[in-house]
Amino acid sequence: MELKVDILDMNKSDLIEQLAARLSITVSDAERYLNTLVGMIYEKLREGDKVNISGFGQFSVSHRAPRIGVNPRNPSQKITIPELNTPKFKAGEAFKEAVKLRTGSAPAAPTDAQ
Repeated sequence: MELKVDILDMNKSDLIEQLAARLSITVSDAERYLNTLVGMIYEKLREGDKVNISGFGQFSVSHRAPRIGVNPRNPSQKITIPELNTPKFKAGEAFKEAVKLRTGSAPAAPTDAQ
């Protein structure tokens, strides 16, 4: 079952509606599933783990050490930039290939059977 989406960008609400339609579930169930998935990813990243979704990509945390920078408003002033953990996403090969292909020739999205 293929659904056409006539929007240029997809936000969370659009994603939830599409998920509900494709799985024949209620919008509230689709929202709960999406929020649960995102929450699980947040949780694992906070614990320092990586989350790998085969074919889609890998979520991880990158640590940036503290460093000395320059104040953009006063270039002669040095400032200390604190250490920081930042989220990182590395696209998987199947995801990269799907994006490279022209519209209409994209491979089918993975299903539960894969």
